[in-house]
Amino acid sequence: MDTEIRKARLKDVPEIVKLWEEFGEEHIEITTKNNAKSEYQEKKTNAKDIWEKWIRKSIRSKNSLVAVAEFERKLIGYVLSNIKKTPPVYKIDTFGYISDLFVKKQYRGSGISSKFKDESFKWFKEKGLKHSMIGVYSDNPHAHFIYKKWGFVDSEISMKKKL
Repeated sequence: MDTEIRKARLKDVPEIVKLWEEFGEEHIEITTKNNAKSEYQEKKTNAKDIWEKWIRKSIRSKNSLVAVAEFERKLIGYVLSNIKKTPPVYKIDTFGYISDLFVKKQYRGSGISSKFKDESFKWFKEKGLKHSMIGVYSDNPHAHFIYKKWGFVDSEISMKKKL
């Protein structure tokens, strides 16, 4: 499969938004198995508009990378990576964070997510970063397995509670 990984352009935004919606639907499928988590996936009524503005801002930002996978002139996935800071007491005070990584189901298993990871790592290194982080839902063992294969290690567990 001849898939091109490239930096996103502003004209890609409508297609990226559709991919983001599909990504969100999959998150709901994963988290509704655990009702306590599904509440945290509920979006605002204007979430699509908010996210569209945010992804446009991310494409323009020097502190974010938005890359897309294009196959036969159609976008089939995207990755959103950015630079994050930790509190100033830590030696590692800045790192690269892979925020979103999504590939349409029918194109999975062909190495596209690994290409997105490579593109993100390359960008992180260009920015002078030496460390990276990625988040994964505890109910998503497939992604967790892939990220471990890439060399990521479990570092923390995020817990939520309604008050």
